[in-house]
Amino acid sequence: MSDYHYPRKPASAEEAAQSAAALIGHLQQVTETLAATSSEEDVFRVILHPALEALGAEAGTVLLLETGQLRAVATAGQEDVVSLWQDGPLSMNTPTADVINRQSPLFFGHSDELLADYPALEKRTGGRATVANAVLPMVLEGRALGVVVLDFLQAHDFLEVERRFLRVLCGQCAVALGRIRQLQEQEQLVLERTVALSAFAALTEAVGSETDLRVLARQAVEVLQSYLPELRVVYGELEQGRWEARVVSDNVTLEAATAARSGYAFGTPTLLQAVQARNCTFIDGFDAVEAGFSHAAVHGAVAFYPYFQAGQPSSVLVVGTQQTRRWTDADRAMISAVGRSLGLAMERAETSRRLRERSSELAARTRALEGFSSITRTLTPGSDPYPLIRQAEELVLSMLPEGYAHYYELTGGRWVGRVQTGDMRSAALQALVKRGFEFERAQSLFIPWTTRQPLYQNEYVRRGEQDNDTHLVAHFQSVASLPVLMNAQPVGIMVFVLFTPRKWSRTDKAVMETTVRSLGLTLERTEYARQKEAQSLAVLEARSRAEQAVLEAERQRSQAETMTHLAHHDALTGLPNRAGLIARLTEAISACTPFALFYLDLDGFKAVNDTLGHHAGDALLIQITSVLRREVMLTDGHEQVLARIGGDEFTVMVGGVLDEDRSAALALGMCSALDQPFQVAGQTVFVTASTGIAVFPGDGQTPEDLLKNADLAMYQVKRESKNGWRHYRPGMNEEARTRLQLASGLRGALGRDEFQVHYQPQVDLESGEVRCLEALLRWFPAGGEVVSPAQFIPAAEASGLIISIGQWVLDTACAQLAVWRKDGFPGLRIAVNVSPVQFARPDFVEVVQVALDRAGLEAGALELELTERGVLADLPGVLEQFRALRRLGVQIALDDFGAGEAHLGRLLHLPFDVLKLDRNLIVTLDEQPEAQRFMSALQVFASSLDLELVAEGIETPAQLEAVRTLGCHRAQGYLLGRPVAVWPSPDEE
Repeated sequence: MSDYHYPRKPASAEEAAQSAAALIGHLQQVTETLAATSSEEDVFRVILHPALEALGAEAGTVLLLETGQLRAVATAGQEDVVSLWQDGPLSMNTPTADVINRQSPLFFGHSDELLADYPALEKRTGGRATVANAVLPMVLEGRALGVVVLDFLQAHDFLEVERRFLRVLCGQCAVALGRIRQLQEQEQLVLERTVALSAFAALTEAVGSETDLRVLARQAVEVLQSYLPELRVVYGELEQGRWEARVVSDNVTLEAATAARSGYAFGTPTLLQAVQARNCTFIDGFDAVEAGFSHAAVHGAVAFYPYFQAGQPSSVLVVGTQQTRRWTDADRAMISAVGRSLGLAMERAETSRRLRERSSELAARTRALEGFSSITRTLTPGSDPYPLIRQAEELVLSMLPEGYAHYYELTGGRWVGRVQTGDMRSAALQALVKRGFEFERAQSLFIPWTTRQPLYQNEYVRRGEQDNDTHLVAHFQSVASLPVLMNAQPVGIMVFVLFTPRKWSRTDKAVMETTVRSLGLTLERTEYARQKEAQSLAVLEARSRAEQAVLEAERQRSQAETMTHLAHHDALTGLPNRAGLIARLTEAISACTPFALFYLDLDGFKAVNDTLGHHAGDALLIQITSVLRREVMLTDGHEQVLARIGGDEFTVMVGGVLDEDRSAALALGMCSALDQPFQVAGQTVFVTASTGIAVFPGDGQTPEDLLKNADLAMYQVKRESKNGWRHYRPGMNEEARTRLQLASGLRGALGRDEFQVHYQPQVDLESGEVRCLEALLRWFPAGGEVVSPAQFIPAAEASGLIISIGQWVLDTACAQLAVWRKDGFPGLRIAVNVSPVQFARPDFVEVVQVALDRAGLEAGALELELTERGVLADLPGVLEQFRALRRLGVQIALDDFGAGEAHLGRLLHLPFDVLKLDRNLIVTLDEQPEAQRFMSALQVFASSLDLELVAEGIETPAQLEAVRTLGCHRAQGYLLGRPVAVWPSPDEE
C-alpha cells in the first residue's frame, strides 16, 4: 500500500468532542427538515448537502434500487468529479451490491483499500478522480431501498463518530422515503376507492332504470375494475347446459375470452359448487386450468356469484385475479355489493318482462273476447255455426302474419275440411283436403283431438298424408292446431298455418285459445238451446242419472283398484310390500320357476333417521329405491321383483338363478351400486347393505321359509361385518336358536353380577412403565361356561342391552382407576371400549361426564376406544358427538386399525387422539418386509395428524422391538401382560 495521510483527523479529545457536537447539530437540523419534506427529491437534497459539508466530501450520489436496477436520482457537489457509481443493473462483487445485500455500509479511506477488495473496478473506471469513498445503504423494515455514496478527492480517515453520523443520516433518509411512499400509496388508494364508489353509484342508479342485462353487466365490470384494475371479470348465462360468456372484461386474453364464450359445462365443479351454495363463493389460491377452465390462466383468487330465475340457475358473475393473492374483507364486500346490485337489476328486469307479457296477454284476450262478442250477438239457436267459425278464423288471422286457417271435423273416420279462411297456395293440397284423409295419418289433427290440448309447432314437422305428398306443405313454417270442445268433448280442430317462421308467444296462444274456447262455449250454448227445444226435461234428467251412475261406477272401480294397489304396495316407494312380494313368490313357486331371493337390510340407516329426522330417512329410502331399481333392471333374469318389506329392509327376486356364483355376482352388484354418497337434507351420508340369499327350490318351498332363511343369512352378515352377503346354510337355524338363548341369558346378567371387568396394561415404549389399562368385559354365566365377548357383544347390541352394560363398564372402570390413583399410580389412565349403539345416543356425553364426576376423575384420565363399524359414518351428529367429547377433554382412540375396516380419509375429518394398530397388522411385521415400510409411512402420517400410535397383540420380543423401532408410543399384548381381574398382581407389587 502506498504512503498517504488522512487529513482532518482531530488532534485532541477536545477537538474530537467539538467535531462530534457539530455532527450532532447537523443531524438535528436534518431530522427537523426531513419531517417537513413532501417529496423524494426534497429528501435527497436535505441529506446530501449536510453530508458533504460535515465530512468535507467533494461529491455525493443517491442511487435507488428498482427491479434489480440502480438508478441515480440525486447528485451534489463538484460536477467534474469522476464517480465510480453509475446507473445500470446491480452487478455482483461490487461495493454497491455488497452494501445492499449485507445491508451494512462500506468505508474506503483510500482507493488502494477499494482496489484491494474490488480489483475489477480499475478496468471499469480507467482513471479515477476519487480517492476515498463511503457507501451506505438506505434500509427500511429489513429491505434495502438504495445506497448513498460520498466521494472524496483526498484520503479520509472515517472516524467512528462520522460513521455513526452517516448511518443515522441514511436511516433517517430511509424512514422519510417510507413515510412519503406510504402517503402516496394511501392517496392512490383513496383515489381508486373514490373512482370505485363513483362507478358503484352509477351502477346503483342504473339498477333503477336500465333493463338490458348486458349493459348492467358491463357497468358491473367497470365498477369492479375501477376498484381493483387487475380484476378479470366475465358475466355468463346458462344456455342449453353450458355457461356461455356474454360480457368479458377487456383485460381477458383472446384465448380465454374465446373459451369463455364457447362455454363451460354446467357441472364444472367450482361453478356447480357456487350454484349449490346459492350465494357468492370466494376461493383463494385458485388454479383455473386445474379447475377445468381451459385457457383462463387465472391463478390467484376467484369469486363466483350465481343468479337464479324461478328458482333455477340462469347466469353467473365470475371475478378473478392474475396474481396469487387472498381476498380481503374489503374485496369480498365490494364484489358481494356489486353482485347483489346486479342481481336486483335482474329481478327488476325479469319482473318488468313478466308484467309486459301479462299485460300484452290480457290485452290480447280482451280484444279477442270483444271481437268474438260482437260476432255472437246475432247467433240464434239452431242457426248454421259455420259462418260463426269463419268469423272466428278471420278474427285470429287479423292478429297474425300471412297465412290461412282451416276448420276440420271428423266424419266417418276421416278428417273433412268445413271452413277455410285464406289461400293455401297449393291447388293440389286444396284438392287433398277436400277429399279428406284418414284419422291417424294427420298428426296435426290427431294429437290435439286425442289429448284435448292445443298443439303448437314453431317449426312445422312435414309429414304428408301419403308417402309422396310432403312437397305439398313445403311452404308451411309454423302451425297451431286447437281442439274445439263442446261439453269437454272435441267436435272439430281449428288449424292456423303461417307461411313465415314464428315462435308462438304467450300472446298468440292467448288470442287463439280465448277465441277457440269462446267458440266452443258459444256452440255449446246453441246446442243446448236446440236440445232444450227438442227434448223434454225427463230425457235430460234420465241422461243426468245415467251419467251419474256411470261416474259412480267408475269411482267405485277406481277406489277398488286403489285399495288393491295399496294393500300390495309400499306407500312411500311404490314398490311391492310384503303382501305383494309373497303373492309374486307364490306365483313363481306355483310355476316351478327357480329363483334367488336377496334379503337386504340397510346398515347405518337408523343413524340417519335419528340424526337428521324421519323426513330425511324417507328421502334416503326413495333414493335407495331408485338405485336398486336401476340395478335390478340390469340383471339378466326371467323375472325381477324389487320390494320393500320393512322400514329399511328390501328384497329382490331374480328368476332363473340357481348357482351361488351367479347369485353372489348379483349381490356384489347391488352392494356396489349402494357404495356412493347420498345427498339428504343438505348433508352427505353413506349407507351399505347386509344381504342374505336363499335360492328356490333348494332353500325353501314356501315364501315364508325362503324369507326366513334369507333373513337368517342376512343376520349372519350383520353380526360378522356388515356390507356384504351370505348364502343360506341349514346350520344357520341352529345358530339363530343359539343367539336367542344367548340374548335370553344376557337379560338379567347384570343384576346377577355375572359380568367382570378385566384389565390389560399398555406399556410406554420409551420408559417401560404402564401408562394405561384397557378395560375388557368378561361374562361368567351362573352354572355355565365363560362366553366370549365376540359372541355376546353383538347380541347385547342387537337387543339394546349394551346401553346398560356399557354404562356399568364405564362406571366400574372409572371407579377402579380412582382407587389405583390413590394407591400410588397418579398418572395412570383407563381405556374403555364403546359400542356404536352407545356412541349414537344423544345422552352419551352426559353419561361420560357423570361417570367421571362420580369417580372424581378429570376428563383426560379417560380414553374411549371406537371402531369404524357403523358409528363412524359421515354424519353430522357423529362429528358433533366427537367435538363434544373433545371439548370435555376425553381422549378418543380408533381401535382395530388395519383389521379391514379402516378408512384413512376418516382420520382427516374425525378428531381422534390415538390410533390403535390391530394385531393382524403387527403379525405381518415378521412375515412381510413391505409391512415395515407401510408402518413407517403410517407413523409419518400419524405424526402429521398428532396421533399417538398404540400397537396391539404384541406376543414376541421381536414384535416389541419392531414397533418400538417404527415409532409406536405404547404397546399392549400377552408379552407385556394378560387381561386380569386384579391389577397389579401381588407378584408385581
